[in-house]
Amino acid sequence: MKKLLPTLLVLLGALGVLSAQDEAIFNHYVQNPIILNPAAAGFLDEYTLQLNARAQWSGFENSPKTVAARINGPVGQSFGIGAALFSESAAQQNRIKGQLDVAFRFGFGKETKGVPAFQAAFGFFTQFQRLTLDGDIINNPIFEPGDEELMAFLDGKNQFDAGIGIYGSYMDRVFGGLTINNLVSNRLENISGTTTNEGLNYTFLIGQHFRVDDLNVNLTPSIMMRNVQDAPFMMDFNLQAGFLDDQFIAGLSYRYLGAVGLLLGTKLNGFQLYYSYDLAFGGFQQYNNGSHEITVGYSISRSDILESRRRKVQEEKLR
Repeated sequence: MKKLLPTLLVLLGALGVLSAQDEAIFNHYVQNPIILNPAAAGFLDEYTLQLNARAQWSGFENSPKTVAARINGPVGQSFGIGAALFSESAAQQNRIKGQLDVAFRFGFGKETKGVPAFQAAFGFFTQFQRLTLDGDIINNPIFEPGDEELMAFLDGKNQFDAGIGIYGSYMDRVFGGLTINNLVSNRLENISGTTTNEGLNYTFLIGQHFRVDDLNVNLTPSIMMRNVQDAPFMMDFNLQAGFLDDQFIAGLSYRYLGAVGLLLGTKLNGFQLYYSYDLAFGGFQQYNNGSHEITVGYSISRSDILESRRRKVQEEKLR
């Protein structure tokens, strides 16, 4: 069985290139909602740079590995913009993707300290990706020389896609959003008749921040749901706790598909570091060591930048 599994993974990887609508999702979306939703670009009025890396099913030969670099921040008072670059490999498939996020932010409701009770944003993303297969796939016994789709991917196939999202918060406590994914690719496949799936591709996130003063702890329960064509429906239940004003963060997650995850992290003076480990319940778990993910980032608020500039101007006037 162990000898057969690598061959099966190669086959699944090749088929995934031809049918899957998106790569595996990163788990640190509660801390970094832009992972899921383009409308979150610049939403916190911070400039953020992030590096994410995920190793799925570590210890298993040719298991999926994804690396991403992201940057996002506010532009003026009402806009946010972000950019990302992804690299992914799984079995003998490879994916390079670039993405641009643009968001329009607005607020309404009673203001507290100049901040509206409701803050919301509408955003969209455009992405371009190139999919390729390793040349040595032709030496695999399951390869069929007459398969035109596989031969096309050997030379590389370019794809364009887009999506939209809404994201918002209430009193900086309740947060959430909805993203409609793969609008272009789904439309093209429906026109060509290559798919019979009439469902909507979406990602939904909702959560709330609680303060437990007696324990000096911030609690954040959340739920994420994702429905993507040619992929299993996904639902995550998360509970995270922040200690010492979120200088130390710990969390637990349960995935509807049958997996649990542990998160550890820290936020200190703009620096962010998160690590998570996932362990599945299925029979395939005996062939791997679980999944690892790490995020390193740095954020600086626009108000801090403006305050620094104001102080510098004052100092120059006093000279």
